[in-house]
Amino acid sequence: MEPNIQNMIQRIQTVYFLIAALLVATTLFGTDLFSFDQGQFVHSTAYKLFRGTEMAGKKMDFWMLSLVQIIFALMIIFSFKMRHRQIFLGWILLVLNLLSSAWILLGANVHSVECTICKEPATNLSLGIVFYLHAAAFIFVFLGIRGVRKDKKTIDSLNRLR
Repeated sequence: MEPNIQNMIQRIQTVYFLIAALLVATTLFGTDLFSFDQGQFVHSTAYKLFRGTEMAGKKMDFWMLSLVQIIFALMIIFSFKMRHRQIFLGWILLVLNLLSSAWILLGANVHSVECTICKEPATNLSLGIVFYLHAAAFIFVFLGIRGVRKDKKTIDSLNRLR
């Protein structure tokens, strides 16, 4: 292996950003983000919102935001020589992750209130495991940024000694 690629793989923040990308990628598998009961069972994936047994659901475009986050995480991993860029992209990824997690929560609340023909209010609103995995990516992005900053600080102190 090339020494540069080997250095990239050996850094712990690469592992953190890779785990964050994998956790965000779980939303693309079509599993439930949230579900609730409103006289009929309603559940949502990153692609569609389904009401009852209706096969054609309302289109959801959450998958695009997940894909953008995965691309950002990969860009951070492969720009391992430019630590300023890694930190900048890491903060953008952190904000995107927070906003997308908030979007899922707000979407669950809005969709549960939105039904006008339902006889009863939404009950048993539950977030799917995919939401929790997506939200856990925040921790790994933060740890990755912290690792990059630590490396940058170490290299800057070594440059001062020369």
